[in-house]
Parts: sequence; C-alpha cells; structure tokens
Amino acid sequence: MESEAISQDIEALERDLLSLRSRVEDDSSSFATLEQQVAELRESLLRTREGVTEREARLAEKRQELAEAQRLESLAAYEDDLRSHREAADQAATAATDFLAALDAYDDETLKLRSILEEMRGAFGSDERVAQVEQVLQDEPSRLRGNWEAVLAATKWRLDEDVEEAVVADELPKDLQELAQERRRGLIKEYFGKG
Repeated sequence: MESEAISQDIEALERDLLSLRSRVEDDSSSFATLEQQVAELRESLLRTREGVTEREARLAEKRQELAEAQRLESLAAYEDDLRSHREAADQAATAATDFLAALDAYDDETLKLRSILEEMRGAFGSDERVAQVEQVLQDEPSRLRGNWEAVLAATKWRLDEDVEEAVVADELPKDLQELAQERRRGLIKEYFGKG
C-alpha cells in the first residue's frame, strides 16, 4: 500500500508540475507580449517626441515669419505714418501761427500799458494807481519766464538740428557722430520729459 500512496503522490506532483509548466508558458507568453508592447510603446514615444521637436521648430519658424511679415506690413503702411506726420505738422504750424498772433496781441497790450503808464505819471505823479501799473509791468517777466524758456527750448533744438547734422556728417569721426546723435536724442527726450 505504501507504493500505491507514493504513486498517488507522484501523480499529484506530476499534475501540479504540468499545471505549473502550463502557467509558466502562459506567463512567458504574456511577458513576451508585454515586452513587445513596451518596445512598441518606446518606439511610439520616440516618434512622438521627434514629432513634438519638429513641430516646435516649425512653430518657432512660423512665429519668426509672422513677426517679419508684420514688420514688413508695418513698414509698407508708411503712407499712414506720413499722413499722421503731415497732420501733426499742420497742427503745429497752426498752433505756431496762433501763438505768434497771441504774442503780437500781448505785445500790443504791453506797449499800450507802458504808454498809459507814462501818461499816468505825467497826470498823477507817483500815486498808488501808477504804482499798481508799474508793479504789473515789473512782475510780468518773472511770471512768464518759465513759458518763454519752454518755447525757446522747444524751438532751439529744431533750429539747430540742420546745423548739428551738417557738422556731424562732415567733420566728426563715426564714434563721435554717434555720440552727437545720442546727445541730440537726449535733448529731445529731456524736452518732452519737461512737458
């Protein structure tokens, strides 16, 4: 009987072994399939990364093309800039004409007031009415000085511009020309900064 029990144990072990070998084959097959899928996924990931890099490069190129196209379109639209410049120049010319007319009227009033002052001195001597008119004429330069300086500064660099450019173009070395242009730009910025 002992041999029969051992035979049964052997049969049970053989069945277990057969079952385990079957599982090993199934697991090996599954593992091989997974390894193949991992290899395919790696390859797919590599292609996708290459695609991303390629598209990023194309996107950067397209952005540069767009920036260049916009720059060229902006330059091609110079007629709008010319029109705006002409309109601004016309407005400045009109304002200058109006300013000169107002300045003439102011000068006329100042001369009239000085004439009245002389007549008042002859008629009233040096009473408080004469003193009041004298005070107005005396205070006037300091009251308007800031305005006159601003007008002078606004026109001076414009009048000197042609002279400076001729000197820069004819007499100075390139590095000094650039320095002079930078100085001119600084004066313009300073002028507009005060405004």
